[in-house]
Amino acid sequence: MIPKNINRDHILKAIREINRDFYPKDRKSKKFQLFHKGRHYPPKYVISVANKYANGFELDSSEFSGGQETNHFLRKLGFEIIEISRSRAQSKLATLQESPRHNERCPKCKKTIEALLRKIYGIVEVNYRFETGTKPQDYRQTTYHRKLEEIFSELQNHRGHIDFVKAQTLPRCDFFIPNPGVIVEFDESQHFTACRKLSLLRYPKTLELGFGKDKWIMLCEKIDAKDNDPLYRDEQRAWYDVLRDFLPSLMELRPTIRLYSRDFRWCSLNPEFSSHVRRFRAFLEVKRQKWKIELREDQDPSLGRIIIAGSWSGDITNARQILEDVVEAWPKGEKVNFLLTCGGFVTFNWPDTLSYSDIGDNKFPEQRAVNLIIEEARRNVKLLLNDQLRQKLSECSRYMTIGVDTRKSKISTTGNYISEPHVELVFLIDLENDNYYWTGKSYPTPNQEKGLVRIKNLHTHFFDCDLGKIMTLGCHDLTVFNPRSDSTARGWRKKVKDEFKRLSRKEKPLIVLQHPHTTDSARIWTAAWNRLKSWIPTVEQYASAGRYFNEDRPCRSELTDVLAKTKYGKTIDFVIWIDMLNARAQTTIMPYR
Repeated sequence: MIPKNINRDHILKAIREINRDFYPKDRKSKKFQLFHKGRHYPPKYVISVANKYANGFELDSSEFSGGQETNHFLRKLGFEIIEISRSRAQSKLATLQESPRHNERCPKCKKTIEALLRKIYGIVEVNYRFETGTKPQDYRQTTYHRKLEEIFSELQNHRGHIDFVKAQTLPRCDFFIPNPGVIVEFDESQHFTACRKLSLLRYPKTLELGFGKDKWIMLCEKIDAKDNDPLYRDEQRAWYDVLRDFLPSLMELRPTIRLYSRDFRWCSLNPEFSSHVRRFRAFLEVKRQKWKIELREDQDPSLGRIIIAGSWSGDITNARQILEDVVEAWPKGEKVNFLLTCGGFVTFNWPDTLSYSDIGDNKFPEQRAVNLIIEEARRNVKLLLNDQLRQKLSECSRYMTIGVDTRKSKISTTGNYISEPHVELVFLIDLENDNYYWTGKSYPTPNQEKGLVRIKNLHTHFFDCDLGKIMTLGCHDLTVFNPRSDSTARGWRKKVKDEFKRLSRKEKPLIVLQHPHTTDSARIWTAAWNRLKSWIPTVEQYASAGRYFNEDRPCRSELTDVLAKTKYGKTIDFVIWIDMLNARAQTTIMPYR
């Protein structure tokens, strides 16, 4: 019988040991395999090794059964068990596992994308050539002739390289799918240049694209690649990309799809797994969300909140557009001290250079691994807040907070079990001085404690600024102060809870800022806020900025009640009604009563 005290952490430690030392040939499985992050493991041997971490010795294989007993036990812990016949069919692609040294020029990534495209569409032409010209005059009879001439002239004038077109016909595309007729390009960093930005900014609004133009412009600003061999290479590459983007509108094809090489570790996907195929499909679809802004304002507000009402993916292009729209709708002459966003306002991919095993114990993770995640998050926040947008926001607020998560399959709510490794961070930005500070969730929900990479340094939640001491919380961190959890907290959870409370009283914050992922009930945080205020008598203001959303169900409370019960102080709230096309107006103003 398998010991009941073996848990998921013990299994993961066993997998790490097997990765390091491999496994004996006589323990190779004949019928089933545990599949984890691109590799296969013999299920019984994994449990035998895991017992060392749970009970101090390797469990003899005769003490428990393989097959149903072992497989059921591992599946209950969230692991995938597959049959040998299926795994052999996948073996070639399954070995494309994550590597700490992975980079965007990984040859397996393009091969994996090709295999995924074939899985979805069938026939895929690789390095496909369109027999079409490369000069603006070659498109004289088309709708966009003048626009192409304009972009071509701008590129010529940019650095004075006039003769940068050398090919008579357009160089080959990465992939072409005859049915339904679409170009798919795989863009590495050298495509994101000042020349490319210049051309993208001049695209007509009527041109349909299969990628986020705003995101591509942001990447050009961030990466600012330069290739001077030959000297005109950036102009040349940008122009050929322009032609590939315009070609569908001239040849009755679907809009060109572009994938960014560093958006995902593409070689970690397996075309034989339906979940991986679904995930890849999401990258092929451009989802520009639509919204209306409703403004609700107290007199003389000191805190601002962006409240997203509806479904939200954390897409950086949409997030940037929301901030632009909020700035546009901001009342003239009004300025607050803090502007808050929800948890997961922006999401990003797990860093290429970090494998999950590098984390160690996710409750007390390796600091080097945490630092790598923080730097990747910081890059994404800076990509979101370019200098121009940050300057605009600084005229509206002194500081702002951005909820930043690694991508995961479920929303962080108390009821959702999330075992996959993930991180939930909050960045506090000094908008005037362009300084960035961070913290992250330290007190996970019980259903996510096996997957969340916890921020163990509680001091990161406290920030000294010219307005006084600030305490910044992830969503469930506020539950530390909920009296109902005092009697249920055990072990490390009780230690964290007690230390958090002790430190908060010692630090004496004046303002507390919380960043829930969702808040659809007026009562959900009430007990915790009440206890926090009595526990920390120095607190003068607090606010939450959770998303007003309840997946697959109506929200439990009216928005007005939710907003009123999640603040202490005066606020200006920008309610972003997602896909609410029947809203009364683009922007409406509703004062609180």
